[in-house]
Amino acid sequence: MVETISPMVHGGRNASYYRAVALHTLGASLSAAALGTALGVFGSTLGAPWGDGGLWVVAGIAALYALRELAGVNIPLLDLDRQVPMWWRSFFSNDIAALLYGLGLGVGFVTYLSFGTLIAVAATALVSGSPGIGVLCLLPFGIARGLSVLAVGKGEPSDLLERLEDPAIRARAKLVNGLALVTAAVAVAAPTLVDSPFP
Repeated sequence: MVETISPMVHGGRNASYYRAVALHTLGASLSAAALGTALGVFGSTLGAPWGDGGLWVVAGIAALYALRELAGVNIPLLDLDRQVPMWWRSFFSNDIAALLYGLGLGVGFVTYLSFGTLIAVAATALVSGSPGIGVLCLLPFGIARGLSVLAVGKGEPSDLLERLEDPAIRARAKLVNGLALVTAAVAVAAPTLVDSPFP
């Protein structure tokens, strides 16, 4: 997938490259927003928001995945543990492939996930019972996942994949995600001790 949006494929960081990045990010943003909308609607049909109970569920999920990232507790991720189809790259034009790869990656759960942060964010969208809040929860994930292709330098696309597998980089990413999850758990649980932000 990265090969489609690499500067090498486009002859450098030129208009063609940035168009592919923009289409990729658009696709990831649209599918993430659609997921957020669907989760908010689904939560609403189940009777969400659920007041303090819903907030405690989100805080519990965030704390659980914080343990996974910070303490190495073996908690499964809710993903399909696969990548987007490679054949898109050879069947479609670079621009269409970039858009499709973005659409596939923006959903998150249908491809490989490295961390449990998305699960806590998705739970927040669900318990909100609001499509609008769902979009606000998931859209940043789609934008970040789409723009991640900018991390490819001037070298081969495989250089990025090797950097992402570097133990030091993975350890830092686990720490950042773990601390974000701890912060989320505290931020979500704290209002329940005072006054719930949801009716």
